[in-house]
Amino acid sequence: MNKKKIFAYVLWLYGLSFGIAALFFLSGLGNNMLFLSLFMTGYMFFPLISVFIVKKWIYKEAVARPLLLTGRPNWWWPIAMIVPMLLVGLTALVAILFPGVTLDLSLESYINMLDGDTAVATNDLVEMLPFHPLWLFVGQAFIGGVTINAILAFGEEIGWRGFLLREFRELGFWKASLLIGLLWGPWHAPLILFAGHNYPSTPVFGVFMMTVLCMLLSPILCFITIKSRSIFPAAFFHGVINGSGSIGIMIVAGGNPELLNGLTGLAGFIVLLAVNVIIFIGTRKTINHNYKAAFVQ
Repeated sequence: MNKKKIFAYVLWLYGLSFGIAALFFLSGLGNNMLFLSLFMTGYMFFPLISVFIVKKWIYKEAVARPLLLTGRPNWWWPIAMIVPMLLVGLTALVAILFPGVTLDLSLESYINMLDGDTAVATNDLVEMLPFHPLWLFVGQAFIGGVTINAILAFGEEIGWRGFLLREFRELGFWKASLLIGLLWGPWHAPLILFAGHNYPSTPVFGVFMMTVLCMLLSPILCFITIKSRSIFPAAFFHGVINGSGSIGIMIVAGGNPELLNGLTGLAGFIVLLAVNVIIFIGTRKTINHNYKAAFVQ
């Protein structure tokens, strides 16, 4: 394991991300929603930029084959697209087990949480549709997840499940996955603290919540990457998760939508932990062999 190379990557990634974020938010540009949206989109490409700085500029190494950018499509690609939607549905079922939380497929509670004009527009859309509005939101989340969201997620995945997963392979699957998650979570801190990303009401605690979320998601994404021998399924999974995560909040009423109900809350943590347990039990004898075999190039 090349510790100097890993340290260089982490230093460049956090330096670029936090440094540019500081300049952006201190300038006041973060108060403009258009600029904020553009910045948050661009933020996802800092891992990609850092990979190229370290691999191509500093170490002058190849990128495509070592980081699994050349894999052919296989069954893990559609699996990675579909599983996130199932996880979101399971999250809603877990959430309704909490006191005061109920299933609300009418979306009435969700619409009432929206701002005035947005609530009116959403309600008009719901009444106009000839089918249940949930299908529209699910369709939008899925299509957006496997297209534009997947492209954006690729900017992250080439760093997390490409570069770091390769460099950490001597640690074994679980240590590597959790360490990647531990690095991945706090990297979101500027967006959480200054832009209200996912946890607008509790930004400081939100950084901790995001770190837990990333540590639970990381083994699943690493597992998919290893089994498919490509980072593209991880990008699809990541993209669909980003696009569909709010659906778990939309279809329940009551409780705390930030810390309890959704995939980014306690309900989601329970579901993701269960998936991790299944992966652990089902692959404990083979996962490390498969891990090293995936990065033999």
